[in-house]
Amino acid sequence: MIYNLLKSLLLTLFKAPSGPPEPPAGSPDSVKVFRASKNYLFYKLVQLGIVAAFFVGFWLIVLIATLLDRQTPRWFTHLLIVIGVLILIGIAVAYFLTRLEYDMRYYIITDRSLRIREGVLVIKEITLTYANVQHLEIKQGPIQQLLGISDVYVRTAGGGATMVQPHQQGLLSALAQPVGRRAVLRGVDNASAIRDQINALLKRYRHAGLGDPEERQRGRTSAFSPLAIERLREIRDALRNWRHRLSSGGIQNLPGSSM
Repeated sequence: MIYNLLKSLLLTLFKAPSGPPEPPAGSPDSVKVFRASKNYLFYKLVQLGIVAAFFVGFWLIVLIATLLDRQTPRWFTHLLIVIGVLILIGIAVAYFLTRLEYDMRYYIITDRSLRIREGVLVIKEITLTYANVQHLEIKQGPIQQLLGISDVYVRTAGGGATMVQPHQQGLLSALAQPVGRRAVLRGVDNASAIRDQINALLKRYRHAGLGDPEERQRGRTSAFSPLAIERLREIRDALRNWRHRLSSGGIQNLPGSSM
């Protein structure tokens, strides 16, 4: 109850998206929206619990040692109590952010593209087209294996083949940076099915000799900016004018000529 109230308040305050992102390029009938497994949230909470137990345990040891030592100044004991309260507040905030990160994580797959939204303080959307995918990999640690979850790594070719765009919404969105040439579907319980689906689409693209039409169009149209094209045209016209003057014997009128 308290978590849902704080979540709604925070998302409204910072105008962060609460639902899934818009589907990427692909057939509308092929759109699949899914989330990380609930065991992924449990996995993250276990990690948080281990870190919290370390800090709380260390604080308790220091506090007990301080209370047993009668020569310890009273102000130091009060300071330890304040530190303990701050530790508990920090654990509560970390728990809230961990749950919020899970709730805001979305995966969308179409017959052409993959889109991932992730993050809390920095919300990012990563979009990859299958035509550019070079490598698929499934990673699973010991605890993940016990929980039946895995991470699917999707890597693309270098250069401009990858389209990675930070989603400019959410907390501290100005600090958002592109992830790079990699996307990770974390904490999924159907990793093999996702890998097989993407592999099937990759084979279809490669056998058909296809690339992504949007990427090809962008590669043709974005080589030069409109301003650069205009300057190139001016240079072309100037060269034509100078060539005409040379052929007509007007070389003395050329700029920089000593004649």
